[in-house]
Amino acid sequence: MNDWHPIARAWVTHPQARHIGGTLELFADADPAQPVTPGQEITFTMVVTPTGGAFRTYGYLLDDFLGDVATMARHQGMSHLNNGRYATYASDAEQRTVSCQVRVADDAPDGAVLLPRVIIGLMPAQGDKLIPSTAVSDAGYRVRRHFVPGQSFTLPPGGRVSLPPGHTWAPGLRFMGVGIARHGMLTCPPDGSVTYQADPGHLGYDRFELAFEDERGNRVWSEVTIHIGDFGASPGALPTYG
Repeated sequence: MNDWHPIARAWVTHPQARHIGGTLELFADADPAQPVTPGQEITFTMVVTPTGGAFRTYGYLLDDFLGDVATMARHQGMSHLNNGRYATYASDAEQRTVSCQVRVADDAPDGAVLLPRVIIGLMPAQGDKLIPSTAVSDAGYRVRRHFVPGQSFTLPPGGRVSLPPGHTWAPGLRFMGVGIARHGMLTCPPDGSVTYQADPGHLGYDRFELAFEDERGNRVWSEVTIHIGDFGASPGALPTYG
């Protein structure tokens, strides 16, 4: 499926008739490698593919992944069962494709996780007991109210780097301050600039975080990574002291 991202895949086989089975694939229009934001809608598409001609092959999306983080906005072609599953089914050998839309809550906390879980089940003949797979999850989403890219710098031992006022592109956010570096020294005057002074005796990596806040008071962090030393002088693993 072009422009769709695989989220989860489950399969099941009849234990006494191995030629009877089915596969469930869940796709989404949002890339799980990227964060989602409050108010964003994600479209999920479920594809149920039977093999061997079972009476029905059921596909389930468990609703517990929504929690307090998101709501099911629309679920065309899917029933919401009392046991907390959004369900559809394919008959005989006919593939079934359905879609639903999930909306991230406006008040979803930063860092919250959406991890969809799916189950596929076989009913070999009408009235037979369901043969289910285990619940399967793979890719998911992390909520970020704002995303501020990280930064990296390379310095000699004892070197210094200064980030001027307005140094980081963060629309809708105001700069609040810095965290603590493990090895170097940080200064942050009232004008919003940040200066990092490397420890002369340290080689390797150091890092610190920049703190931002939106109009609602939600805190957002962005990491700054410092490499101290010459990459060419330390191939492979980099020495770290202290």
